[in-house]
Amino acid sequence: MDELGKLERALNKELDSNGGILRLEPAFVARTFYPGLGRLGLEDYYVSPERGWICERWLASSVEADNPVKVPGEGLSFISFKTGGVRLTLRDALKLCPGRLLGDKYAREHGNRFGVLTKVLDIGSPIPWHIHAREEDARRYWNMNGKEEAYYFLNVEDRGPLPYSHLAMHPDVTRDDLLPILKRWNDDKVLDLSPAYRLNPGEGFHIFPGVPHAPGTALTFEIQEESDVYNMLQAVCGGRFIPKDQMLRGLPDEEAVVELIDWERSTDPRVYRKYHTTPTRIDDPKLEGRGVEYWIFNPNRSRKFSGKEVRVFPGKTIETVENGAYAVFVWRGEGEVGGVRVRGGEPGMDELLISAETATEPHKITNTGREELVLYKIFGPDVNRASIIYDYM
Repeated sequence: MDELGKLERALNKELDSNGGILRLEPAFVARTFYPGLGRLGLEDYYVSPERGWICERWLASSVEADNPVKVPGEGLSFISFKTGGVRLTLRDALKLCPGRLLGDKYAREHGNRFGVLTKVLDIGSPIPWHIHAREEDARRYWNMNGKEEAYYFLNVEDRGPLPYSHLAMHPDVTRDDLLPILKRWNDDKVLDLSPAYRLNPGEGFHIFPGVPHAPGTALTFEIQEESDVYNMLQAVCGGRFIPKDQMLRGLPDEEAVVELIDWERSTDPRVYRKYHTTPTRIDDPKLEGRGVEYWIFNPNRSRKFSGKEVRVFPGKTIETVENGAYAVFVWRGEGEVGGVRVRGGEPGMDELLISAETATEPHKITNTGREELVLYKIFGPDVNRASIIYDYM
């Protein structure tokens, strides 16, 4: 049997023994643009002057981090096998068993990919004001996906030194206001063009490609398309100078960068009202007295992804069925998902992939602890569909 055959056999054996569920190893990513605050469960989170701080954790990831200093495999999730001696990324597992993990139809329509990247951002200073290219630009210049994303701010005591985000631009800002700042590339005056908003725990924002933004220091649960494409638009952040090549990213000049911006969305005077989000409770009589579910990334906002917060009361069990495969990130408490033990706050015990064959059949989530079991379900594109509300706002 060749090597791929051995890996496929090991993967199927793992799925069989875990009831169609894979435990995932934590994937941590270092960044040079901003320091971490140590809220990801790591005691030592400074790597080196060249690579910076570990301040992001990527969940169910099939994407490699695009950092100035490339580290092979950084950002990729690996499967945690019960038996040793097997090393397999989730990205490769999806290629080996796409139908079993994702469902035949979903795998066929989405190129054997889960289709979504989720992060926990632990940043000690705001991320520089930057932009993610729209689909057509990302493919033309970097052969990558565009990057629509959304944030949900986790409820922790430490919200960091600056829990505010600059988002979009004031309605009267024009290309002529932005271009000279990018050309001189020596200060942070670009932030004067963008309003800032408080980052309240239990709330969030939806960010479309082409909309400049500078996330603040609240611990952030972030969901996005599978891409790490970006262009920095801020030359100085937190006293540190950002090389201009991080703004150009191979483009010929600053004018080309300016054209990456979705000017209509970015200068919309109703940005906050349209794109600020709060959880929506999901009415389900079966959960009465046992738990509660909320949409935190509501499918009525995007076809690209969706996500739920699930709370199971102490000593209770809920039965759940979903439309497709999903990833699990356990935030607090302990229990079992489909019979697999989980524990929040312990990397290595808090992250799962629930295969399509298990997710679409009734399976149980049990709280075995004394506090609420709080976990997040992460879905890829088109799994959950609803009428999109943006056209009506």
